[in-house]
Amino acid sequence: MQSQKAETALQLWDRLAKVHDKFRKVQAKQMFGEKLTAPQFCVLEVIYKLGPVPLKKISEETMVTGANITCVVDNLEEMGFVKRVHSKEDRRVITAELTNSGKSKLEKILPAYYENIASLVTKISDNEQKQFNNILGKLM
Repeated sequence: MQSQKAETALQLWDRLAKVHDKFRKVQAKQMFGEKLTAPQFCVLEVIYKLGPVPLKKISEETMVTGANITCVVDNLEEMGFVKRVHSKEDRRVITAELTNSGKSKLEKILPAYYENIASLVTKISDNEQKQFNNILGKLM
């Protein structure tokens, strides 16, 4: 028999997983319309926010394997949205940078993306959103 604390934790996990799936489906649907995969969008967004960034850092930020990031960056490079640059200080380090085309694509997508995500949380107040964000930060 599970304790009440364990039961509550399992219920929390179940709800978090379902909410995560809901957000990802909205994101994937929008990115499909933009001819991008969700991981491609995530990589573009990381580079947009952080600037030129090592592939290892992209892997950490997106929480996917280095091999997966390599594949995603390969595809984004073929699409003309990203370019790889070898570090002048350490040739083992490869950074990814947005091209002008990649920056334009992302700046076209982001306003609607932000609205789509914001629409998912309209059932909770701004204050509740801040509280929830703080709570999730504690779990991270």
